[in-house]
Amino acid sequence: MTAAVNGGQSKSLDLQLQGPADVTALDPRLVVRTQPTAGAIEVEPHFFCAVELSSPSLPWMFTPAAANLHRLRPWLVLVVVSAETCSIDPGAGERLPVLHVAQVSAELPDLSQSYAWAHAQVADVAHLKAGAAVPTSLSRLVCPRRLSSRTTYIAAIVPAFEPGRLAGLGLPVPAADTMQPAWDAATPAALDLPVYHSWTFTTGDDGDFESLVSRLKRVSLSGDTAIGRLAIIDPAAGGLPALPGWRFPGALGLCPDPLPGPNFTGVLTSLVDGTVAAPGLPVPPPLYGRWHAAERTLAGTPKPWLKRLNLDPRYRAVASIGTRLVQDHQEALMTAAWQQIGQVEAANALLRQAQLARHAGTVVHTALARLPTEALIQLAGAMLTRISDPVTRTTLASQVAASRVPPALVSGAFRRLLRPRGPLGRRSGWNAGRLLTLVNGNDHVVTPRGRPEGLFTIDDIAAPGATRWCRITFDMLSERAVHPRPPASAVQWRATLLAALALQRSIPPCAPVELPRPVRPPLDLDSFRATLLAETTPARTVTARVKARVSGPPGWAPEDPLTPIMAAPRIDTPVARDLIALSPDLLLPGIAALPTEAVTLVPVNKRFIEAVMVGVNHEMARELLWRGYPTDQRGTCMHRFWNRSGAATGPVDDIPAIDQTWTGELGTHLLSDMQQVVLLIRGEVLRRYPRMLIYATPAEWVHGQRRPATQPPGKLPTSATFPERYPAFGGTLAPDVTYAGFDLPDDVRGDPDPAAASPGWFFVFQQPPTEARFGLDATKSETVPGVGPADLSWPAVAISPSRHVDLEGPLTDLVLKGWGPFATSADLAAWCQQRPFRVCVHASDLLPPVTP
Repeated sequence: MTAAVNGGQSKSLDLQLQGPADVTALDPRLVVRTQPTAGAIEVEPHFFCAVELSSPSLPWMFTPAAANLHRLRPWLVLVVVSAETCSIDPGAGERLPVLHVAQVSAELPDLSQSYAWAHAQVADVAHLKAGAAVPTSLSRLVCPRRLSSRTTYIAAIVPAFEPGRLAGLGLPVPAADTMQPAWDAATPAALDLPVYHSWTFTTGDDGDFESLVSRLKRVSLSGDTAIGRLAIIDPAAGGLPALPGWRFPGALGLCPDPLPGPNFTGVLTSLVDGTVAAPGLPVPPPLYGRWHAAERTLAGTPKPWLKRLNLDPRYRAVASIGTRLVQDHQEALMTAAWQQIGQVEAANALLRQAQLARHAGTVVHTALARLPTEALIQLAGAMLTRISDPVTRTTLASQVAASRVPPALVSGAFRRLLRPRGPLGRRSGWNAGRLLTLVNGNDHVVTPRGRPEGLFTIDDIAAPGATRWCRITFDMLSERAVHPRPPASAVQWRATLLAALALQRSIPPCAPVELPRPVRPPLDLDSFRATLLAETTPARTVTARVKARVSGPPGWAPEDPLTPIMAAPRIDTPVARDLIALSPDLLLPGIAALPTEAVTLVPVNKRFIEAVMVGVNHEMARELLWRGYPTDQRGTCMHRFWNRSGAATGPVDDIPAIDQTWTGELGTHLLSDMQQVVLLIRGEVLRRYPRMLIYATPAEWVHGQRRPATQPPGKLPTSATFPERYPAFGGTLAPDVTYAGFDLPDDVRGDPDPAAASPGWFFVFQQPPTEARFGLDATKSETVPGVGPADLSWPAVAISPSRHVDLEGPLTDLVLKGWGPFATSADLAAWCQQRPFRVCVHASDLLPPVTP
């Protein structure tokens, strides 16, 4: 190479560039992602296999050539070969693994077109969030081979030039012919290739998401189909009249047959109430929901749901199925119930002891209530500080302190001092009650003693208005009061007091001050007695004591607060799961007749759901009672019919407590007040794409046609502007039926009149968004010639003998500007990228037509 600086003297330099022969291995960390992933199964045969590399220039870094018309062959290439005819010999030590290709012409692509299947990708950094793990740029190798279904393949990164192949195999590399490809048309049938990276995968059946979801037929379950019309009921047993042609309902689909006539319901009422014995029935038929409805008989009950449930043979049969479900799983259900009992048994033991204490305390309290008022007050003196008057909000002890009665008169010590049989009581003839009455009626029971003239008390000195010192007479200060031989302390004390006396005599005397005696009101003994007896009633005190220690479950409010707690365990197992396991026809009668590759919409039978939930809870109450569980048989143990664990919003339970809220007709008590519909899908698409998105979106009128609602540009989606609804519940039925239930706020069918306010709802089947995938459509999407990249399909392109896309061949029934040997790898990446596909189906296409 010759170089010149600023047009000065030139100088020749010898440079040596590295090529494919200098690469001995590929760092595994350079491989970011493979498509499909290693070990994947059910891979779409129409997709291309690809590998993403973290370095955007790696595929061309060691290419020993220059670009030709913006086309540059990469120095490595991705190949996909059949595992049945080819194999990999794992490397040992520093030796690379070796791919043994049995037939080059049948397995490997044309390297002259390798420039078209390697490209770089640059992410739009302006739309990346801060801290995102997405690389800003990468490179990608694509293998455009048409794969066969149900076949295992080996994908491998191998060198594209002969020097790289020889160096990777550890063979000598000739100095000449550095541009020779690793294989071409003159290559022998068998070939060994060194492998930089490899993985295996297995394809599935033919068909992509677009073709599989488009294959679903719209089916409406009208009245003339076999689905929903199976399992004829014949209740002619036990003396009941026959009901020919009646159909057994399911959880899905409506059952419009009315309630049987009075001949049938009258006989059935007599059988259930036990007023008539049926032949062959040793016990009367059960009255389902009797404990929850608090009804002993069916005749005359004011609750419509109880009548419908027990007099309609269809829903009696449904309730009996709920009973069957509990019986089949009774051990597991009781295990869950006992695990929730917690401290209920200990609390019930305390409540029973409290009942005994209340009864015994009532006997004692009744006897004490016969005592005289004074004796009762003095007997209760120790607890007056703990008893509050509900009117004045003050304690009884404070009322005594504010009255004429000194608090000492109601103390235990005073009561013991003047006890009737005590020494003082016998000698004086007084008792504590008599003295309390006298003190309460007269403030001066003991005549006040007079004071000598000129003698003042401490109260007189401290009284308001006393402005001068008062003279104090100290008789004890006279010489006669001191011992002839006093101790030293006594002499000192005498001298101090004499000095104080001399000082006091120098102060003029003041007139005595007479202070008014406070007049205290008498104690209202009758009101005091009434409050004392009312606040010490055992029904009040024992109950308050127990309530501070025991709290019942939510909603537990019996008439007697000391009633033992009647617990109802909560079991959140969805009933539908076990119901379908018992028989899929209980979900929808005749569901096995649903055509393959079909989709339909069925309304929920709310009466069926409530009937089976009553049967489940009815039998669960009987089982709890039989097992000794503390219950009154009115609790609702199971609230869930559908599996709503994946619901984003709305109630998780299906029914509220039966004994508290059920007052209307059967089928009107579900917690969700929206329209409930279930989408049934039977087809291959959900097996191949289990993560397919299914949701409902409202329709809107566009030029007289119903179209899915679109989000206004420039606005973020909200529940008000774009209220998509995702399934609230769902499940699967083996082998290929999936159901998804929706709670929709308005009529799902809508009105066909464009002037109507409700155009209904669309149901959307959308391919889950994934990383960038490349390939061609499995089939032609249109019968007319296509004009854009969206119409690229395998039938439209030319395929080489090795089943790779041949850019030299023409397109069939397709006009695509730029297609051919002059297309760039960026063009091909844009044309072959598979974007998410979705299908929208209006509910009116899935429901039977409305009959006038």
